[in-house]
Amino acid sequence: MSNLCVLLRLFDYIQGKNNYKQKIEMTAPVISEVLPSDGPFCESSFVVSFYVPKENQANPPPAKGLQVQRWKTVFVAVRQFGGFVKDSSVGEEAAALKASIAGTKWADAVEKSQKRAGHASVYTVAQYNAPFEYDNRVNEIWFLFDIENELQTV
Repeated sequence: MSNLCVLLRLFDYIQGKNNYKQKIEMTAPVISEVLPSDGPFCESSFVVSFYVPKENQANPPPAKGLQVQRWKTVFVAVRQFGGFVKDSSVGEEAAALKASIAGTKWADAVEKSQKRAGHASVYTVAQYNAPFEYDNRVNEIWFLFDIENELQTV
């Protein structure tokens, strides 16, 4: 399924196409976790998510083909960038973030966390603007890591 199809499914969800037929306020950022492929063609896969508003968190409306993710506390190394997110530039931004933390305790913590199943994503892309906003766009590349476990061994 393409990233666009997933975004359309999320849009339908917030417009009330869920089991409760309840409209849900859209929140930012919309995040896309980039997961390494274990298939023969080495293509990445994506998990697209957004934060459910506080009033819906206790009992988020279920919907076919969508699932709730509950995150524990997580720490993030972040690089901010502007413009529209493009496949061609995301890898460059991730490489720049990696270079900016190279040789630090944060790079070690990120690397160790990425090896564990809890942080299987290579990186996460956070987009804060609606698709129809053209100016002053804010995006981020995230590397997730566990500070409590990782920094004790760094």
